[in-house]
Amino acid sequence: MPRCVILLILLFLWVPLKAQDWDIWGYGKYLGSRITGYLPQEDALVDHQLHLRLNSRWYLSPRGTLAMEWRLRAFYGDLPGKLPGFKSYVVSSYPLTDMAWTLADEGSLFAYAQMDRFFWDYAADDWQVTIGRQRVAWGTTLVWNVSDLYNPQSILDFDYEERPGSDVLRFQYFTGPASRWEVVMQPAGKKRQRSLSLMGAFNRWNYDFYLIMAWQREKPVLAGAFSGDIAGAGFRGEFKASGHPRPVDLEETYLPGFVNLSDGRGADVQMTLSLDYTFANSLYLHGEILYNSIGVRENTALLAFQAQKAGLLSAARYSLFAETAYQWHPLVRLDLFTLFNPDDRSYILAPSVSWSAATNLDVYLIGLLGQGNRLSEFGAMGRASYLRLKYSF
Repeated sequence: MPRCVILLILLFLWVPLKAQDWDIWGYGKYLGSRITGYLPQEDALVDHQLHLRLNSRWYLSPRGTLAMEWRLRAFYGDLPGKLPGFKSYVVSSYPLTDMAWTLADEGSLFAYAQMDRFFWDYAADDWQVTIGRQRVAWGTTLVWNVSDLYNPQSILDFDYEERPGSDVLRFQYFTGPASRWEVVMQPAGKKRQRSLSLMGAFNRWNYDFYLIMAWQREKPVLAGAFSGDIAGAGFRGEFKASGHPRPVDLEETYLPGFVNLSDGRGADVQMTLSLDYTFANSLYLHGEILYNSIGVRENTALLAFQAQKAGLLSAARYSLFAETAYQWHPLVRLDLFTLFNPDDRSYILAPSVSWSAATNLDVYLIGLLGQGNRLSEFGAMGRASYLRLKYSF
């Protein structure tokens, strides 16, 4: 472990003795799952997960805060021993240091601990500086945030509400109630993993706008987003334009002799539009569309990992999302959404129900039902059901 990380942890353990105030909170979760059709040689995969999250804030002064947040997860079942690369799939990776420690790795059991937030924040008058592992979120749409340069995340990763952080230096200067400038710098050992971004936020015509200029993956990036409403319906959109990905950007996912996302010479342009509306009886409707200029129209599953490496939210040319939800009872919410690829005709259907069973105790049941041929975007995902119990403290 790098010495600087050890020193920061020791400092964090010592600070409560000197700090004016501190706070700790978190939750514990159990997630059980059953998946069929995911691994061709297996009839069904049954797994269990225990997850403990601890969040800490130590208020060193009225303006300075030190934060540390941990994930401790234990997996037991079929996937740890049967899914190739399971460890790299579940443990978040960071360019500088992962700050992750394996606690157990034996056949059907895998457990680890990781800090996904570790930052110092200082605010004074109209400016704010945050240094360390933190969440930088600039998107406005609800499913696909193409303008989120640092932590694009799939809606299918429903069990990670906080989303991964980024090791960055962030400076914010507030010029008004709804306007600010931000500069974010991300260091890394490799040049292609470094980035520097400038974001300006402002409000016009009752809409919030974001404009972003960045240097990322050794290429210029122009991005933007907006959010407002049309006749009471939420209306949001985002775009991102950058240079075409190169084979080196795709790293170990590059497929010699096959179609790759680095093929072609055009710019990489991604756009999304979102519209949602809540009726007086609590019925909720939401639709969204994603366009990806370098996306493919067939054999999308072959390029799924390439899309992640290239910073894409999907390897498909077009993606559609539709959702309806209803507050059936003050403690019970019903939801149904679908992701659809109009080119290969594959889709995922996701019915769910959430129940606030008791104070600080929530029950969540969701199914992810994939349909399509094995090389389509969603056909190889199988059919899964999940039961989650969550206790917050």
